[in-house]
Amino acid sequence: MAKNVSALDAYREGELPLPPGYTIEYGADVLLVRREGGSVVAAFSARGATAKEVKRTAWDDQRRSTNTA
Repeated sequence: MAKNVSALDAYREGELPLPPGYTIEYGADVLLVRREGGSVVAAFSARGATAKEVKRTAWDDQRRSTNTA
């Protein structure tokens, strides 16, 4: 069974691939996913979020943004 890696750990290790222009910001136990330009896509618990769910959220948002442009 695959291990659920925390998003914060994966990000710190450079193993959280996000769409171009997307970034992670963290502090005070909150992990923010931001689009290019700074708007917030989603907020997660820095301790509880898995890398898989953060990655999926960012890529889903990028696909929605591309389809509506």
